[in-house]
Amino acid sequence: MFSERDALRTDDPEISRLVASADKAIGQGAIVTARNFLDQAVGRVEQANGVVDQAEELVKQKRIADAAIYARRADASALVFDYLSAANDYGKAFSLVEKWDDKLRWNYKNQEAEALNAHGSATGDRQALQRAIDAYRVILNFIPNGEQNRDWAITRNNMAVVLQTIGDRERETDRLEQAAKIFRDSLAVFEREKDDLNWAAAQNNLANVLLKIGERESDPKRLNEAVVAMRATLEKRPREKVPLDWAASQNNLGLALYAVSEREANGERLAEAEAAYRLALEEYTREKAPVQWAMVQNNLGNTLVTLGTQRNDEAKIDEAADAFRAALGIRTRDSFPVSWATSRLNLGNALSSAARFELGTGLLEEAAAAYGDALTIFTRQRFPTDWASAENNLGSIYQTLGQRTRDAAKLEQSAAAYRAARRVYTKKEFPLDWAMTHYNLGNTLQLLGGVTDKPMHYEEAIEAYRDALREYKREATPRQWALAQAGLGSALQWLSMSEADPGKLAASIAARRAALEVLTFETAPVDWANAQNGIGMSLINLGNLERTGKYLDDAEAAFEATLKVFTRESQPMQWAFEQNNLGDVHWNRGSYGGGNADYQKAIEFFENAKQGFTEAGYTLPIPLTDQKIDLVKKQMAKR
Repeated sequence: MFSERDALRTDDPEISRLVASADKAIGQGAIVTARNFLDQAVGRVEQANGVVDQAEELVKQKRIADAAIYARRADASALVFDYLSAANDYGKAFSLVEKWDDKLRWNYKNQEAEALNAHGSATGDRQALQRAIDAYRVILNFIPNGEQNRDWAITRNNMAVVLQTIGDRERETDRLEQAAKIFRDSLAVFEREKDDLNWAAAQNNLANVLLKIGERESDPKRLNEAVVAMRATLEKRPREKVPLDWAASQNNLGLALYAVSEREANGERLAEAEAAYRLALEEYTREKAPVQWAMVQNNLGNTLVTLGTQRNDEAKIDEAADAFRAALGIRTRDSFPVSWATSRLNLGNALSSAARFELGTGLLEEAAAAYGDALTIFTRQRFPTDWASAENNLGSIYQTLGQRTRDAAKLEQSAAAYRAARRVYTKKEFPLDWAMTHYNLGNTLQLLGGVTDKPMHYEEAIEAYRDALREYKREATPRQWALAQAGLGSALQWLSMSEADPGKLAASIAARRAALEVLTFETAPVDWANAQNGIGMSLINLGNLERTGKYLDDAEAAFEATLKVFTRESQPMQWAFEQNNLGDVHWNRGSYGGGNADYQKAIEFFENAKQGFTEAGYTLPIPLTDQKIDLVKKQMAKR
């Protein structure tokens, strides 16, 4: 009887002796004797087989049991978002079962890939993302004969998600296009297999990658395709059967609708996007799915900021800031550095928008700190597009600070930030972002011209706006086109004042009137009011250059229109400026043949303006307004 130890020996001396004797017999020509020795050796091998098989089964069970322990620890690591440790343990589990159990080796290698993807997505670790792709390729090698079956499609679909994550952080779209092709290939298999749930997953992923590509293109075609694809996904993901998948698609539909809304004149899809996010939050609760809940809170915040900015709704912007802060309660720097930086960046946007409702610099400085935090993660080398976004937003903060404090250095910082962003946002790779930075730069240069009293900055601003309009087209991006037209009109107006050029003033009025064909009181009240105000100012200046009062009625109508938005209660400083402008209308009217009634009306408006500036805590214009009142009174005395 063999002992287990003897059976597992590979150097059995008796077998070695019998084989050696057989070799010797063969050498002597005693073939029958040699065959007898070999029969004895084979008998001894067969005698050991049962013991070896039993030992082999014990080894298999031990390996599988040990692998399960590693997998349990990996599960625990994933629960605390330590995805890299989880991936390492799943990898060890895989190595233990690789030659023993086909199903378990598949599962553990798949879990290793998922954990590596989660870690790479959360931290920006490119190496981890590449390891995830390599792990999926290992799984594909498990499929016999390279058959393009359901398992093949699922694995490639998962691999394409990782490719999309990598591609989203690159300037080129090659990996995004590659991911889109894989998703389409997967869809064909799932459709053939009549696998609705996996078809919906691939369709959901295809919609996401179309969205990412479409955001970089001037043509909104792919964005609209993303919306259609996401709606198709929801038809295959019924809420009652797969509530979390349904919520994922609602969130992604919100993202697609938000992206489309940025290309619309009136942003009609914003309300739809908000509704989609709120539906997602009915299933993605903080208790049940904290990571997904935080993600949707972040996305909802972006939509609320845009809605609040367009509608001049302070409450919406405050709600957005609350949503970002809620997301940051889960998206901590330690566990989710990339998501943390994203939400800090977005919180900065909300604070920057909220700053329009106050005259101080507290919110602006808080926003700048948020952008600075984001830039500690979003370096140009690792996250070029996110870095460029943060630089652009930082430029907006410096722009507003420079405007409020009349600090040319801050405005120079703003211009430098926009120019830095353009190092990534090239016209070829990011045409709309390139146009956006030119538009923003135009705004800063225009302010710099006013602060420094250097007309060359107005000329630079005009060039920047015209560059933006090379990509912003009324048909494809109507809102952005209109804002760039309004900015161009403003810069032309200010340049005309230094050159006494009525032609530039006429061009200024034409540009702003073009903008008003898109910017309406209902959909963009603040932008509409600013354009009306600019038209009024250009008309007054044009009348002064031509020594005529024929434009005053139109100027007065434009200034009065702004008061529908700039009320004394909601925005006292802007209201005060409009009172000042109406005072200028009546002063000019009195000078061009009117009577003392117009002069008296001018004084009343100037007094209103002084009160408004005082209420707003912005006293800088009051001395100039007092000078105007004195001049009007002197003119009245001469009559």
